[in-house]
Amino acid sequence: MTTLADFLTRIRRIHLPAKGPLVCETVAREMMRRFAPEARIRKGAVRSRPPQHTLNISVGRPPPSMKPGKAWVHFHIDAANGGERAHLAASDGCYLYAFFSYLVDVLLHHPVTRFTRKRLRHPAFLWQRPIFDLYYAQSGRSIRNMDREEYVRRMAQFGFTHLEVNSLAFPEAAETGVRGEVYPRFYTYCPALDQFVDSFLNRGVYPKSYLRANLNRLADSCRAAEEYGLIPTLTCFEPRSVPEALLEKVPELRGCRVDHPFRSFKPRYNLAVSHPVVRRHYRELMQNLMREVPRLGCLSLWTNDSGAGFEFTRTLYVGANGSAYLVREWSEEDVFARAAADNVVNFLRLLQDSASEINPDFRVTTRLEPFGPEREGVMAGLGKGLDVEVPSLLCTGWESPYRHPEYADSEISPFTVFNNDFFQEEKREIRGLAARDCRTHVMHSHGPVNNFEPLLGIPSPWLTYEKLSAMHRVGVDYLAHLGGMAAPASVRWNLNQEIFRRFQFDPKLDIEETINDIATAWAGPNGAGVLVRTWRLTEKAIRAFMPNPLYFSWGVWYRILIRPLVPDIEAIPARERAYYEKHLLSTHHNPNRFDLSRDVLFKLMSPDLARKAVNRIDRHALKSLDGALTFLEKKGDPAQEIFSDQLDRLTALRCWMTTRRSVAAWIANVHGYLDTRAPKARAACRRRLREMVTLEIENTRSLLSLWKRSSTEFMAVSGGKETTFIYGKNFGRHLERKIDLMKRYGGRAPHFDPDLMWRIERKVQGNPARS
Repeated sequence: MTTLADFLTRIRRIHLPAKGPLVCETVAREMMRRFAPEARIRKGAVRSRPPQHTLNISVGRPPPSMKPGKAWVHFHIDAANGGERAHLAASDGCYLYAFFSYLVDVLLHHPVTRFTRKRLRHPAFLWQRPIFDLYYAQSGRSIRNMDREEYVRRMAQFGFTHLEVNSLAFPEAAETGVRGEVYPRFYTYCPALDQFVDSFLNRGVYPKSYLRANLNRLADSCRAAEEYGLIPTLTCFEPRSVPEALLEKVPELRGCRVDHPFRSFKPRYNLAVSHPVVRRHYRELMQNLMREVPRLGCLSLWTNDSGAGFEFTRTLYVGANGSAYLVREWSEEDVFARAAADNVVNFLRLLQDSASEINPDFRVTTRLEPFGPEREGVMAGLGKGLDVEVPSLLCTGWESPYRHPEYADSEISPFTVFNNDFFQEEKREIRGLAARDCRTHVMHSHGPVNNFEPLLGIPSPWLTYEKLSAMHRVGVDYLAHLGGMAAPASVRWNLNQEIFRRFQFDPKLDIEETINDIATAWAGPNGAGVLVRTWRLTEKAIRAFMPNPLYFSWGVWYRILIRPLVPDIEAIPARERAYYEKHLLSTHHNPNRFDLSRDVLFKLMSPDLARKAVNRIDRHALKSLDGALTFLEKKGDPAQEIFSDQLDRLTALRCWMTTRRSVAAWIANVHGYLDTRAPKARAACRRRLREMVTLEIENTRSLLSLWKRSSTEFMAVSGGKETTFIYGKNFGRHLERKIDLMKRYGGRAPHFDPDLMWRIERKVQGNPARS
């Protein structure tokens, strides 16, 4: 039987269009490197009858007599007339490398007869765009062993169509703060337009060297994207705050206050974007950036968070404040909502119009969650290149109509692996927007963001497939993948990403057969069954896990793995807490420092819900995960690296789940103790807390042991310094300190100060700080 591999090794000529995109040449050179080193590349018009053993590669030209759809890929072997010739083509460059990789990685050993029929394949989704690409562009970009070129190649290989390119060239942003606040840390991700270029208005506010370094990094990413056919895209928080020095020069242009008053001690304001001077400023920023990198294709605008916001919007941090130009401050609420919505749409249109003068295909998308009363007005103004980016169109704000796959009473973030469904009711909303050229970019996450951070490569293939299938059934064309993917050097066997890649070119795949094929390719026919059984038990554990929304998605920010979980955290002297509080996302008066059930004014989990979480994690999640670990240890071949890799990742997952279980036990029993005066109830809470402390000490020892012995990159670790967003190489020492503190303070009576938020740091008369 002649296979595709046999055919490719016989190729002697690779024909490319004279002026085709760079990705055609990238595919040709990889083809030569892997299969046909003796082949030669030729460019120019295609002959009606090309020589034998020729591979024609093109973009945008469908084969004769075939009717293309809105997106397509094509591979055809023509064995007529005694020769062997093949055609590899795609409607757009963003599909070509991915489809070539799919052919040679997934279908390589299939018979050539499979490829002799002329037919087009249609990608499952038109856009597979990363947003908040954690380790390539955003707050985890210091991850060790990151090969940026290889990351881009793997993004294209796995089916992404875009590359997020706005990333700072420095560990931190040029945002100044005051002692004790944490707000400057938020500016390190999703950098705004003014971090790369300037305009007539803000010239000199940021050093030229700072802007040039950031712009060079962005331009380098654009060049890498072009090589692999990816479309460069931005994810920016806008309109973001500007330095106070600029507003001192032009006080008339002060917009709204956009900082979170519980995380900042210095007010931060943006510019009044309705003002003609500010509009000219943003137009110039957008066009200056486009002139530097004219192939930019999309801007995803996030707002009302992390130092950005629109005037007089009523959700998150902005509230009813802003400049004098938009609306009278005593107006009725509906007037506020209309004025605020018009201001949002006008700003989006300004950016899209400005960019499209240089790239006519440029689009702007915006998230809907930050808008409350203004939401309908914003929605009404979208279209003609202005798109929407949402996890669901069926709700307002940060709510979600989707529930935990196992626990209907459990709230889940729609940006996690637990969100495995997409309702048919979404279709009507999507079609209504599409009728006016407003694309719906559906957000979801199957990768490193919001899923077991900082762990990497946790397999949940069925959940990944279920969400992709549900979106495809509804007719979703545009996906916004939260987080990008794990760094290739850290995760060699990326199961979720492999499902993602295969689904893109075969949405009718049999998931059981596909998972078995992947396991066979990775572990051989003898080891495949062990892998599949391990993955099944692991996913059963994941489905049974009951998350705390804050610590599941942002546990690194809150240092949950390294914090001592003792009944009275404040009993630990401040100097001994400093190792984790230095990067903890909490000011000195944030209740979260000592009360794990709260963060600023949010109540994260009630004691009743925490008790339920402990029970479910113990009875279902950890039980299934222990089964996976026992089975893998017993059946996995230690001589095969993949089995040790999976064993280490699942061991880390067990430690991760146990710590979250300990947090739930802390909330249930510290609050349970303080909420009652009954001696028996208090004694029971003390006993359960002692058990939790003992369990967490042993669990931390297990994690420390794994950290010391394992060569698997099972978690994200910075190649430089530790930050709020990523642990450093001192992680092991932090675990040792946690163990020591829990042993010394684990027996204390439960306590936290319910009035901690009223504290001020310095000694002043009337300071309610605990002595």
